[in-house]
Amino acid sequence: MKHLGVAEHARIERGHAGSDAAQVYRARLEPRLYDRLRTFDRNHRTDRDRVFEWSDGFVRATQWVGVVQVPGLQVEILPKVDVLAAGAEVGGGTAEHEARRNLLYMLAVSGDVPVRSRDIARLAARRALLSETLAEIFADRLRRELLRGPERGYVEQVENLRQFKGKLLVSRHVVRNAAHRERFWCRYDEFVPDTPMNRIFRASCRVLLDGTRTPATQDTLRQCLLLLDGVRDVEIQDAAFDQVAINRQNERFEDVLRFCRLILSGRTPTIQAGGDRRFSLLFDMNKVFERFVAAFLRKYVATRFDDVHVFPQAVDRVRHLMRSDGVGTVRLQPDLLLEGGGSRLVMDTKWKLLASGNRWRGGVAESDLYQLYAYTRRYGCVRSVLLYPHMPGVEPRDFDVLDDKGAVSGERVLVRQVRLHRDLQKEAERHALAGELELIVREGLGLEPIPNRGAIAGSAA
Repeated sequence: MKHLGVAEHARIERGHAGSDAAQVYRARLEPRLYDRLRTFDRNHRTDRDRVFEWSDGFVRATQWVGVVQVPGLQVEILPKVDVLAAGAEVGGGTAEHEARRNLLYMLAVSGDVPVRSRDIARLAARRALLSETLAEIFADRLRRELLRGPERGYVEQVENLRQFKGKLLVSRHVVRNAAHRERFWCRYDEFVPDTPMNRIFRASCRVLLDGTRTPATQDTLRQCLLLLDGVRDVEIQDAAFDQVAINRQNERFEDVLRFCRLILSGRTPTIQAGGDRRFSLLFDMNKVFERFVAAFLRKYVATRFDDVHVFPQAVDRVRHLMRSDGVGTVRLQPDLLLEGGGSRLVMDTKWKLLASGNRWRGGVAESDLYQLYAYTRRYGCVRSVLLYPHMPGVEPRDFDVLDDKGAVSGERVLVRQVRLHRDLQKEAERHALAGELELIVREGLGLEPIPNRGAIAGSAA
């Protein structure tokens, strides 16, 4: 199987490698594999969730990172920030490894994968493909929880029994057992492991068992299937997740279940005629960056303040921009709302690379400025922040909000960046990132900076 590693928004051309000497530095796919990839992306994903933007003779990756596998080809898409910061193209070995490592850490902190952030160092050290590492994470965590005991629940059973049990289904019994007086059509509840949650786990194990090539991971997945013996193999639809009720008895499985939704909901492998298997395991970097910043702020930065509180997605603080017939319209829900010191700060994360040299807006989109203007006014903030990943050569930038007379109102939109190209497994690097975010928060809330901060508050996850 051919493996192709690319960065977000990288270009892949249709053609044989080396067919155009002037373009050999670009990724190429032979027409047969290129067409298979296009068929999968167009036929098995919705327009909104397309992994690639297709053009005549080439394709460009979008904001999705992860793995897409079609017969004969596996495409691994990695975050562009690490590749560009390393000054290398994907395929250089070191750049790929660093991008995978940092992505895994972000996924762990944001809660997108069921693994503790301190365990990522061990997993990332293998330099395995992202898909193999994610499969290992899932298999190890699920096996550990199943060994503690799988979920069990009362499941309704309807059977024709030789002994009476539960409730007799009179009409069915009379019609079908007229000649079999020794049998009873019964409905009863049985305490069994064949629950909706366990069916999802079993389906996820089979999906990953088909996708992974690592013997140790395959063995772990097979052990999970044995521990789920007695659970039916069924096709899982999105509605199956709605049937799962999280309670104190099964809450230890909650993050594993969330990962199963990623595997199965709309991204399941499909078996075509002849046994061809197609598989994808993808993450939207816009969402990953947003959730990572929110989790990192709450864990490592908010603890540095006495009374600063972080509200991801402005939970319990949602507002509307307008009202019609007494009903709020134009819902405002910023990525992050921080409150402290009698002030509010709206922070919106943008997984984009700002361009240097733009005289007027510094590469910031007009739509983003409109959005922050609405947030600033509606939430009564003196300052709001557009937060981007760091790019060399791009300086911080401030935008003063004007009043109805064209004068500076005192409100301001701050454009700031954070350096993500660092080994966040190391405490010193986490401390440095927390320091950058703390300065941004203090500036946004109008608090004085505190120099020479000590070690990061809190411990690793």
